[in-house]
Amino acid sequence: MRYDLHTHSLFSDGSHSIWEMVRAAEAAGLETLAITDHIEADRWGKPTDGWVDAALREAESVRSQTRLRLLIGGEGSLLDAKGRTPISPELYRKLDLVLCGLEWSTHGIAINPPEDKVKLQRLLVTAYGNLALNPWVDICAHPFNLGRFSNPLSLSDLAPSAVREIAAAFREGGKVFELNNTFWWWFPNHSPMQVLRDYARVVEEFAVAGVLFSLGSDAHSLHGVGNLKWAMMLANQVGLTERCFVTPEFLRQKRLQRMLGR
Repeated sequence: MRYDLHTHSLFSDGSHSIWEMVRAAEAAGLETLAITDHIEADRWGKPTDGWVDAALREAESVRSQTRLRLLIGGEGSLLDAKGRTPISPELYRKLDLVLCGLEWSTHGIAINPPEDKVKLQRLLVTAYGNLALNPWVDICAHPFNLGRFSNPLSLSDLAPSAVREIAAAFREGGKVFELNNTFWWWFPNHSPMQVLRDYARVVEEFAVAGVLFSLGSDAHSLHGVGNLKWAMMLANQVGLTERCFVTPEFLRQKRLQRMLGR
């Protein structure tokens, strides 16, 4: 599992070029790196994907200078509980990989959430259930990153029945659960190790349901590329083995099947 499937470059809010990120991945001993810059919806609902073609061209040049497998993907935002995202079928086919998850722009959860936490969790089940059915998403980015929104939910607030329902939806929809190395940042009132212990109980439910996992640093500079230590501690806490994780080749085959309608 010598890969990092979630990083950002100058094409969105990262600090370094694709080439510099690749160099950092080589230094970290990685075999595969995915650049997954942000794709949001603008005020008219159109995707902010103007950078994609330029990134694809730059990637072609970079690939001629490295033996590392370089993927150009995108991180979309879940727009609402209906499971809408800015990712179109045409954009999905351009990219090598699509991540999507709750973001600051998610209506009903990050924006104007219900005050009642039970209602919020019901909305969360609906949102993740619909995301799981979206065919233009490969990986759910940082699932349950709920600690910094206007009506925050701690991991201990989550009802086990809600977690199991979402896990079943992920399994049925073939969605991959990302173990994000900076997930702890979303819970500023808890230590990283407390977040790890609380999150392990959630991750275990998904493992029991047969959901597969991926690893991503969410690095926004070259200094974080390949830093997966917290994510691996989480995996070890849950007892995940190598066969619980996807590989880049597995994701490629699943994408081909999806695009062919199989």
